[in-house]
Amino acid sequence: MLVALSITGCGGNDSRPADLPPLFPCEITITQEGTALSGATISLESSGEAKAVYHPSGITNESGKAVLSTYGFNGVPTGMYKVIVRKTVVEDVKQVVDAYGDLVDDGGVEYRTVESQFSNANATPHEIEITNSRQAVQATFDVGKPVKERK
Repeated sequence: MLVALSITGCGGNDSRPADLPPLFPCEITITQEGTALSGATISLESSGEAKAVYHPSGITNESGKAVLSTYGFNGVPTGMYKVIVRKTVVEDVKQVVDAYGDLVDDGGVEYRTVESQFSNANATPHEIEITNSRQAVQATFDVGKPVKERK
């Protein structure tokens, strides 16, 4: 009976949206001047005629690679996408006394470390096509020189 309860508990509560299309594996590696860029957020924006409802995304690891997912499920729907890359760092954090007399961080200053063109679907030169292949689409994109632009 315990086995029966655990089986029904796992399969009957799938939170996958009914209109989510089939997803196909996609791995994107991001480099900056040829060096792996870790901690960057990658998102895909549909560049086809029909705009996608779901926006696949992922975060790069220490090797610069991100495995993309859509609505929390691994994979990306088929189509043409613009590749959006963002990365920020926080610097100049100062300790201040808050209204309760506690010493807290002031939040610092946030800086963009990837040129703004790569975070804009209309400006980025990077594009990827996802097909209905079970073999992972793999691509590498470089985002040029590091920048330090205040956000």
